[in-house]
Amino acid sequence: MRAAVQSGQPPQAVIFNDPSHKKWDEWDYKLFKAHFIKEDWYRDGIPIWWDESERVAFSAQPRVSKSRAAIERAQEASGKNNKKPVPGRYFIAQPSAIDGGELPTRDEWLEEQAAKTKSSAPVTKFGSAGGRGKVVQGRK
Repeated sequence: MRAAVQSGQPPQAVIFNDPSHKKWDEWDYKLFKAHFIKEDWYRDGIPIWWDESERVAFSAQPRVSKSRAAIERAQEASGKNNKKPVPGRYFIAQPSAIDGGELPTRDEWLEEQAAKTKSSAPVTKFGSAGGRGKVVQGRK
């Protein structure tokens, strides 16, 4: 998708390696829109409506990466790393609802954001450098 967006070609032309696919059709627009929704509405693989919700708490869960472990062992062996960390250990964010219920949906989060800003239009960072502008897909 990133290659299609950067080259200005229809997504299906790039995905299916089909240079004859020049005219954008319904599926190209759906793929294009899905790409930007993912880019604008997720942060580090976490939906933004969970990440910024007052109803969600995160805990750090340890994981072990075998590839990172191999690199860290090699660094330790070469004397570059004198500490004794758990090889390959890294953390991921694990969401859970503060009240023990379900995690919020994007629509619920958008309503919370609108109530905070007293605006009826949802916001996203699309179209601005680091800030938030108009949303790509609006409400009906």
